[in-house]
Amino acid sequence: MPSRPAAPLKPLPSSTPRVLLVGRDLHEGERVRRLLSYGRAAAQVAVCSSPCDARRAVAAHGAPDVVVLEDRAWPEVDAEALAELRRLCRPKARGIGLILSRRWGELHQGERVPEGVPIVERPYRLDELMPALQLVLLRSRS
Repeated sequence: MPSRPAAPLKPLPSSTPRVLLVGRDLHEGERVRRLLSYGRAAAQVAVCSSPCDARRAVAAHGAPDVVVLEDRAWPEVDAEALAELRRLCRPKARGIGLILSRRWGELHQGERVPEGVPIVERPYRLDELMPALQLVLLRSRS
């Protein structure tokens, strides 16, 4: 009896995901753009330096599939825009995935993280970023 080959895994997502990275270090943002521009990691990455800039980008270009948000104390001027981003990424909204980022060594410090939200460390590494991206895309599209 011939054995049947295993079914190949379908790449996720079927189209190139749109990622909005919100962090104050634009050089780090460009590095993420390069990390996520090749092969299986291919994504369209927009970089914003603040939640206010991110709000303007969403208004101008539409909502991304995933927001990678630097988990830090943002200035008071960004409070309203930050609240809007978090509302867009609520698990019950099922549309935009959220990934939080913290500096290396700060994974268990700071505010309580919403249940089910992955955290990646900065500086960003593809071996952490890619599984987190795949996880939130699966959740947001199910």
